[in-house]
Amino acid sequence: MEKTVFSESMEGIVIDEVVRDQEYSMTMKHFHDTYELYFLLEGERYYFIEKETYYVKTGDLVLVNREQVHKTSQAGCKTHDRILLQLSQRVLEPWLKSAGMYSLEKIFGDYYGVIKLSDTEWEEMKNLLLGIRNELEHRADKYELMVRFMLSQILLIICRNRKRNVVKEMPPTVQTAKHGKVHEVAEYLTVHCETGESLEALAERFFISKSYLSRIFREVTSFSVNEYRNLARVRKARELLANSDYSITEISDILGFESVTYFERIFKKHAAATPSGYRKAFQLAK
Repeated sequence: MEKTVFSESMEGIVIDEVVRDQEYSMTMKHFHDTYELYFLLEGERYYFIEKETYYVKTGDLVLVNREQVHKTSQAGCKTHDRILLQLSQRVLEPWLKSAGMYSLEKIFGDYYGVIKLSDTEWEEMKNLLLGIRNELEHRADKYELMVRFMLSQILLIICRNRKRNVVKEMPPTVQTAKHGKVHEVAEYLTVHCETGESLEALAERFFISKSYLSRIFREVTSFSVNEYRNLARVRKARELLANSDYSITEISDILGFESVTYFERIFKKHAAATPSGYRKAFQLAK
């Protein structure tokens, strides 16, 4: 069973709480243009970000930077309860700057991954999250301002926690032979996303069997090898569409797609826009 406890939003901020007591692994969308805060209220999860897998338990907070490939999957008990907070840089950054806060880019760039909170910090976080929920639900006078103040408190708690614990070890990633091998492959696919290596050639490169690579990659990341490579390609395509004069055909060739048609189909699947539409929207937003 899956139950949405609440789902509220205002410009620049979306917050929701979902409880599940069944096996669950995230589906699309696997990367996006918003910053994400994931609070695990109950249960335990594996959280794959970029190339690493983290073990997350009750009371942990996960920061996911913009454009980072990420996915959660089951670890242990099927039941879990989480609150998700998504933040828009375009909307929130000017206000945070005027308030003297660190930028979202800096906070999520420096601190992405899992943050272990003290019991006091965790209670503060829960109260602030529920406060945001209540403000968005009832929308009293100046509720937007109150929500932004509470968000700034959440971000300050995060910054203070990380500065205080800078000399301590970061929460460890899952370090088994299986996870280590998947990390190697994921890192290679991220850097060399344009390569058209077959699954067999990739398995040979990393000295494992094709069937074993296929199985462990999906177990750890919840992606197939080809899905992960295509996500890396789409992310690179977005950079090229925004910051280069290459034509769509040239970008398709650079990134190793077998045809422009296939490139456009994969891009639209993951970016929710055609390549030409994405480039046009980016240019209009400048």
